[in-house]
Amino acid sequence: MPRLKIKYSVDTSAFIDGLERYYPASVFDGLWEAVEELVADGRLFASEEVWEEVKRKDERAKVWMEPRRAGLCIPTDAAITVKVAEILEAFPRLVMSGGRRNRADPFVVAVAELKGATVVTGEGNDGNESRPKMPYVCRERNIPCIRFTDLIAAEHWTFGLSRSGEVVGQLL
Repeated sequence: MPRLKIKYSVDTSAFIDGLERYYPASVFDGLWEAVEELVADGRLFASEEVWEEVKRKDERAKVWMEPRRAGLCIPTDAAITVKVAEILEAFPRLVMSGGRRNRADPFVVAVAELKGATVVTGEGNDGNESRPKMPYVCRERNIPCIRFTDLIAAEHWTFGLSRSGEVVGQLL
């Protein structure tokens, strides 16, 4: 039975977690080659608002994203704008808690909802109605929401070293 091909709408925090905090491309190049394949297949994308945040927040994520922008970044169109307004009407505090810091959040959720994608974020599950975070908003809107490590597991990717020091990886 063929595996379901999940699509991913990725948040700024997931790129920073992946590229800066946990899996730098200089060390985990096989992982980022696999992520590039998801981008090339049209299965991993980010709102252009995520790109704007990344440019301000993290040089390593910016350097990785910049040459891939054409296939990676989803421009904000009328449908996304309408969906963002709907999300902010239901969850007005989604962007209030961090000011400009969380500006991309409703766009990430809107893109996921419109494309039938899973949100990938570094945010924890501690949000609520008075202090909503993306995982809370996604739960309320029935949108799957995972962390970067969950994306790796969902894709059934494994990476490691053999005892000889030879790099081995498996993309199932």
